[in-house]
Amino acid sequence: MQPALLDAIQQRYACRQFVADRPVSAGELSVLRESGRLAPSAFGLEPWRFITVTDAAQRSAIAHACYDQPAAATAAAMIVIVALVAALDPDSDYVRAQFKAEARGGDPAPIYEAYRAFYQTGSVAEWARGQCNFAAAHMLLQAAHLGLDSCPIGGFDEAALTAALDIPPGESPALVIALGHCAYAAPRRMRKAPD
Repeated sequence: MQPALLDAIQQRYACRQFVADRPVSAGELSVLRESGRLAPSAFGLEPWRFITVTDAAQRSAIAHACYDQPAAATAAAMIVIVALVAALDPDSDYVRAQFKAEARGGDPAPIYEAYRAFYQTGSVAEWARGQCNFAAAHMLLQAAHLGLDSCPIGGFDEAALTAALDIPPGESPALVIALGHCAYAAPRRMRKAPD
């Protein structure tokens, strides 16, 4: 017997055209956000927030920021994953709160020490956007499990998307997930052989 999660993984397909006038329910969107919230993250920082978009005018603005890709233009709903870049400063209240929770009543000093060393080595903004992919993967698989179709969209005009969603300075859009019901049957999946 095949596990249910593997079924969802095998069903998931990047839909490029969604059916018009077939909405995604508020309950389904809530479950998708919860699946993203439960995703793993390095240092337990959960460096993301989710913006749910169902309003037609706002979806249109986001689609335009996504270069009018058909998946974005026809989606019934979208979840935009935003990286919390400025909040990741080692001395921020956000990091302090996350590390206190991650220490689970113990001493958070070793976590701070490892994170401070990491923070000084590279682009935290790029790293934070990459971390957002963990939440996205959970949402994409949950969507398949719910019988919804999805398409992750990483190609967008960052300035236009930021303006369309009024994303504040210090945050950076990482990924747009277009959601709905696909207008066509998914083709046979093409993947490399297991070996």
